[in-house]
Amino acid sequence: MRAQRKPLSGRVAVVVALACTLGAAAGAQGSVGTTLPSFSGAVSTDFATIQAAPGAIADVYDPAGSGESVLRLTVRNGDVAPITPTANPRAQLLSPPIIERGDEFWLATKFFLPRDLPRVTGWMSLVSVYGAPFDGPSPWQLKVEDDEFVWQRNGSYGWDIPWRAPLIKGRWVTLVLHERFAADGWVEMWFDGRPVRFFRRGTYNPSRHASTKRVRMATIDSSNDRGPNAAKIMQYREAGMFRSGTVYFGPLQVEKVGD
Repeated sequence: MRAQRKPLSGRVAVVVALACTLGAAAGAQGSVGTTLPSFSGAVSTDFATIQAAPGAIADVYDPAGSGESVLRLTVRNGDVAPITPTANPRAQLLSPPIIERGDEFWLATKFFLPRDLPRVTGWMSLVSVYGAPFDGPSPWQLKVEDDEFVWQRNGSYGWDIPWRAPLIKGRWVTLVLHERFAADGWVEMWFDGRPVRFFRRGTYNPSRHASTKRVRMATIDSSNDRGPNAAKIMQYREAGMFRSGTVYFGPLQVEKVGD
């Protein structure tokens, strides 16, 4: 049964908590200019685009018991084309395409993997920034792969994995990401409340990049260079791993930074 939506005050409290996380991360880097509110999605109707099978995405109560409204994404192995856009099953929610070439922005969200989520033996994408022409995988994706969290880049960088971490189930995990969206862009990230250092020992680093807190990379390439991009949260996974699985998301917030 679909849960009733929480009063606005409850929804705002969740978004404010994420904004505080985002702001704390920004403060750690010093002054970043004026923050321009861009997008905040806390319930499904806030999002510009939903791509999912009927009933796959619902506004429900927090499985951890806070009483807040969160997004439940339940994807079945048969949620593929023509029901959804591709041959691999998915359910995803997208912000408006507001991230434009040259933008600097912050992205914040959180997600919850239930303890009974089947083992991910292949890949399951959770968060990315993407846009037209949608030509192959986006420049980077945060996902679950071989039962661990990974932040992976696309074929432009040999599918390297600059960051990986043990899988966390049964509680909320926060993600804050700071990016310059450009051919000469960069990415910084805070995961589960801690700053990420990329290319540590044990990551997949075929080009032998030095360890860094800021990955300099083309965040625009031939996969997404035909116009503004959107931020998206999703359960998009390799077909055939299991019949059905559920992932929960809290609000998605995107804040563009001005001069």
